[in-house]
Amino acid sequence: MKVVQFQSYGGPEVLEVVERPSPEPGPGEIRIRAEAIGVGVPDILMRRGTYSWIPPFPVVPGNEMAGVVDAVGAGVEYPRVGDRVYMNARELPDRGGGYAEEVVVPAEAVFALPEEVSAEHAVSLGNYQLAWLLLNFAASPAPGGRILVHAAAGGVGGAVVQMARSVNLEVYGIAGSPEKAAYVESLGADAVIDRSSENIRERVADLSDGQGVDVVYDSVGGENFTDGFRMLAPMGTVVLFGYLGGWPDPNVLEPMRDRLGRSLALRLFSIHVLDDWPDMRRRAMEEAIAAMETGSVVPDIHSSLPLDAAADAHRLLEAGSVTGKVVLTP
Repeated sequence: MKVVQFQSYGGPEVLEVVERPSPEPGPGEIRIRAEAIGVGVPDILMRRGTYSWIPPFPVVPGNEMAGVVDAVGAGVEYPRVGDRVYMNARELPDRGGGYAEEVVVPAEAVFALPEEVSAEHAVSLGNYQLAWLLLNFAASPAPGGRILVHAAAGGVGGAVVQMARSVNLEVYGIAGSPEKAAYVESLGADAVIDRSSENIRERVADLSDGQGVDVVYDSVGGENFTDGFRMLAPMGTVVLFGYLGGWPDPNVLEPMRDRLGRSLALRLFSIHVLDDWPDMRRRAMEEAIAAMETGSVVPDIHSSLPLDAAADAHRLLEAGSVTGKVVLTP
């Protein structure tokens, strides 16, 4: 079978296509024949050597795969050969492993895929799982509440926008260009702020009649991170769950203290808090699958490339112009 791996850290050029023997499932395991493989930011961080959960060399990136079970090991009653399943490496001992035509995983680690969910759409499920957790676990804005979503044109940001609209939250999205702003609007955001031409704080004040938002979901961080506290309503929360723009200044207490009368909060959130909480993690995925099955959320596929073109997929994602999901197909 064909596998994409890397044996040293670096740019997309370190990714290489190799042939390996087709793996055989052992007791309690199944083999999945891939139909779609998701490309995500963790794959890039692995390749750069900046991810905290990198398996030993040679590393096969890829944390999401959808396909069909084509072999089962001893003792496996479910799933059966021919069943459609989704695999997410959050359910495995090690991250990665998905850039391959076939994978062997524990039978209990996969999720059943409804017929209504295509394999291509399924490899976006990790984004919607995280979105559900952000909206129901990291913070819990009440129906009718207001939220502000940074990087709303990205995979997770777009998923948050869609999941939030499906539960009647008022959603303001931030995008980095007119084109991305139009895309976020198409996802259903109530308002979109183009940070390339608009002042975010002024627009939030205008949109909320000066009241602010209940939650700011920030995957960017960076030097302007503390502006989030100035856009919060009383008892509001900033949820920092990424650092695409770099880690913020560690002095976050001062801007919070400046608005002491509003009793503001900060949560630094990582889905790895659920590494030892599998029931909650799996519940979040089941909620994401149900939302996709009913059509409450619909992933946008930016590009579909052959597995051989994994390096090109990484270059595309790093270029910063992607909206939606980049998918590899065997």
